[in-house]
Amino acid sequence: MNVVKYDEDNPRLINSIVCAIDILGFSQMIVNSSKNGYGDNLLREINYLINKNKQCIIPNKYSKGKIKIFTDNMVVAYPIKGDGEKELDEILENVAEYQFNLSLEGLFVRGGISMGDFYINEDIVFGPALLDAHNTESKIACYPRIILDNNTVSKLQTYINYYDVAPQKNKILIDNDGNWFLNYLNTIFKYYTECSNEYEFERVQYELLLRHKKKIEEQLFIHRENMRVWDKYVWTANYHNYFCSIHFPKEKELEIARKDLLSWPRQISNQDT
Repeated sequence: MNVVKYDEDNPRLINSIVCAIDILGFSQMIVNSSKNGYGDNLLREINYLINKNKQCIIPNKYSKGKIKIFTDNMVVAYPIKGDGEKELDEILENVAEYQFNLSLEGLFVRGGISMGDFYINEDIVFGPALLDAHNTESKIACYPRIILDNNTVSKLQTYINYYDVAPQKNKILIDNDGNWFLNYLNTIFKYYTECSNEYEFERVQYELLLRHKKKIEEQLFIHRENMRVWDKYVWTANYHNYFCSIHFPKEKELEIARKDLLSWPRQISNQDT
């Protein structure tokens, strides 16, 4: 089989699926760790978590994709052969698992996915698809979500129309602003193959969602006085609650309390004067 790949000896732009990912609030983590004397600990923790979780995002031997990681940023690219459906499905699935795994560690990411000309090797990432993915991540994503750019959405719509029941539909949600984003919580349904029976399957799903809930609640509490950052985790909490209400409507304890998602004013007290 003729495999399309990024050639180290003959660099050239290749039509590709490209995803740019950024860890939310990472710069502030570095500043805080430096001020408080735990920079080495943060470095070791981040190094461990990224290396542990990047395994799920490493492209398979057939797709010949590449990954470039530089601290809190990651670029994942898959060269396209044919119509690109297989490569897009693979990157959506792998990136969602990576996003989900990091969220369970309290690290939330945003990102952008694009399609177009791209090249990557050990020393360089290059091409308009990278610019599109980065622009989508930095200017449009805003919240801890991975957004598909317009060109990728158009392609995905074409693939979806191939089927009566499209397999891609569960991987993507459409936000209030019209942007298509990765439904990373759908990753919990992959754990079925690791469970011995349906009861264990449901228990694992429940525990994963409960852990996800607690990590969001931690971030809501930490950033309660920083409205700009706090709002990003309100978005994540609403996404979490939506997912739980659709798939686990009877498990109300999985949902984050509505009172934690509202910015309540208060009356002036003696301590304020």
